[in-house]
Amino acid sequence: MVELDEVDKKILRELQRDARASFKAIAKDIGVSAATIFVRVKRLTRSGVLKGFRAVVEPKAVGKNLTAFILVRAQPKAYPAMLVALKRLDEICEIHDVTGQYYSILKARTSNTDELRKIIDQIGTLEGVGGTATMIVFRTLKEEYDVRV
Repeated sequence: MVELDEVDKKILRELQRDARASFKAIAKDIGVSAATIFVRVKRLTRSGVLKGFRAVVEPKAVGKNLTAFILVRAQPKAYPAMLVALKRLDEICEIHDVTGQYYSILKARTSNTDELRKIIDQIGTLEGVGGTATMIVFRTLKEEYDVRV
């Protein structure tokens, strides 16, 4: 874990609020120089605290109208290779290694149920998959990308 002081935390909060904000604007908001922001952001990036900067796209606006969670049972010996194969599936946007009767929880975004069925069928053919359970999301009430610092 990286030690973060209050200036680092303020920078992270500002960047999460608006990743396009200029260093000058962030500096003005938190009361330090733009050079300080530059140096701190560079250090936060190098240390792995800042993973990158990206736009957040509304899935439905680009035709991804269906979100589903797929729980995957696995054969322990084949699990590492199965994870590698799952990472290659474009429709899978999250993979979480979890405890319990399922080994992984996947988040998928597709255009419709036919596409989702194809993905589930594809997952079922992967070496090491012992079964799946799928839940389709009716609506999302809260989805945050920020990390509280």
